[in-house]
Amino acid sequence: MKKEVGVMVMKDGKAWGIEYADGHSTSYGWIEPEDAPIHNPKFCKKTTDVTSEGSNYIDELKTGELVMIQRITTVTIAV
Repeated sequence: MKKEVGVMVMKDGKAWGIEYADGHSTSYGWIEPEDAPIHNPKFCKKTTDVTSEGSNYIDELKTGELVMIQRITTVTIAV
């Protein structure tokens, strides 16, 4: 079992993360929370802290909210 605790940027039940990456380009957007990164609340105080200054995503990130998250992953081996 793996337990992760931190914050996510969320909006309408979706979380901010990578929608697409192929090694040449990366596209960010609203994805399922189980696939989204969890951020350290010590360094992530506002929604725009998950991107770089001047990013094209800043306006969209401002429409979300920071949410405390606890994600527990359990792996079961089927026999």
